[in-house]
Amino acid sequence: MSLNGAIAIDDGQGNWTHPATLTDPRDLRLLCELMAQADCLITSAGYLRDLERGSLGNLLQLPKTPEFQDLSDYRARHHDTSFPTVLVVSRSLDFQVPASIEEHGQTLRVLAPGNAPERRVAELRDQGVDVILSEDADWVESEAVIANLKELGARTAYLFCGPQMNGILMKSGRVRRLYLTWLHRLQGGHPALTVGSFLPASRSSPLELVELFQAEAEGDLPGFWFGYFDA
Repeated sequence: MSLNGAIAIDDGQGNWTHPATLTDPRDLRLLCELMAQADCLITSAGYLRDLERGSLGNLLQLPKTPEFQDLSDYRARHHDTSFPTVLVVSRSLDFQVPASIEEHGQTLRVLAPGNAPERRVAELRDQGVDVILSEDADWVESEAVIANLKELGARTAYLFCGPQMNGILMKSGRVRRLYLTWLHRLQGGHPALTVGSFLPASRSSPLELVELFQAEAEGDLPGFWFGYFDA
């Protein structure tokens, strides 16, 4: 995100998307290191729409290039599967299943609220997608997400979602570690890591900074800080 906290911009059609000005190939390496350690990747319909439009890169699998081979080797030593399970949390179900998920033999589950569009639920199930409807009518609460992670046998989950799901899980107290990257750039856009009501006092206490790294500017790329915090 930018120094002023922007994580997305409006594309002019009502869609929030991550701008190219807030991407950095060095940050991709950090994201992939997290993915290599995760049992499950939690993502959203918004990311899958961005992926289909080509406005964001594919972070559902580790890149098959020499510079990431060490991460594939690490995963082979420490995990039973080459790629993490994908859990999509969505209310609208307005997305297409990426072909790369089937191509790489990944387990896919979609978790939606009880009032999710019936036609779209049926379409996804006809495609062989495991669609679970939660007891919550309007939105998927954190308890349902945690229950599905346990059912999928996931001990560690990597959250790659938007501010709404970030807020829901932060309020639950289930997030154990928070990774943040700040590019040394000011950017207009959506200035929120989370949205919704204020976090309760028990969830908004200071996090413990474990490590903070600084990357210097390189050519047209700005510098950035990468930090992680324990809850």
